[in-house]
Amino acid sequence: MSLTNHSIYEYVMDKAPSITKTWFAIKDGEPGSIYSENTSPAVEEMLKKQHAFTIQTVISAFLEDESIFVDNLEVWANEVAKSRVELATPVHEVLEALSITRKAIWNTIEQFILEHKEVSTALVLQWSTKYHSTFDQLTNQFTSMYHTFTKEKIHSQEELIQQLSVPVIPITDSIGVLPLIGDIDSLRAKLILETVPVRCKEEGIEHLFIDLSGISSIDTMVLHELMKLTKILSFIGIESTISGLSPDTAQMIAALGIKLGKVSTFSTLKQALSLQEKSLDVAASSISTMPFAKHKP
Repeated sequence: MSLTNHSIYEYVMDKAPSITKTWFAIKDGEPGSIYSENTSPAVEEMLKKQHAFTIQTVISAFLEDESIFVDNLEVWANEVAKSRVELATPVHEVLEALSITRKAIWNTIEQFILEHKEVSTALVLQWSTKYHSTFDQLTNQFTSMYHTFTKEKIHSQEELIQQLSVPVIPITDSIGVLPLIGDIDSLRAKLILETVPVRCKEEGIEHLFIDLSGISSIDTMVLHELMKLTKILSFIGIESTISGLSPDTAQMIAALGIKLGKVSTFSTLKQALSLQEKSLDVAASSISTMPFAKHKP
């Protein structure tokens, strides 16, 4: 019998279910890990399918058509790395699990060699070099994709945090509140200028109450950016009211000669909204007393 690389492929693929069974028996994850004995049935099923594909991917490097391994590797790395990032699995746990798989597959290849005494030392060395080189590629590709998906996840989380840091909250069909909390640096100030007008238009806000009572400190940069925001809102037909101004901030505005224009200011958001409510009540009362309002068809 002429032994070839394809012989190794067929032998390992035939033993794949046994290799996976051995891997499940050996793996030892900490409590809470996807590799622990108490993992959920859904995760366990995923691990079985992925482990079978891991074996297929690695051993496909022994096929004559090299493109099969290249394609398998790309699909495998994307699938496994993405699932591990989504499940928040530490990379060291994945590498430990891969190390067990690496040994389990090689043990199977060694068994094949023992069953075929005619295999030359040169061929054994060739298979060993090819196998371990292939598994190195697998590990490197995984860590690269794991890093990529981790960065994407962090970026998405940062975007969500940024959105939450600039919340435009509708309280009626046309009135919204922008409660600013914490510190405002140049990056957040830019974010406020870029997102608040857009959010207001999306929500149909006609009057925005900007509350500053939650800001830890207000400097000249914050004040100037705030005035830019009120001007931008004015340009698109949205009225602004500022609340939460401390006496120190009011003095700073006066000292810097900042013109608030038509922007009303209040010491608290409650005062601002109370006055707005009274204005709406007066307007509604005035409309109801007009001749056309009393007309009945």
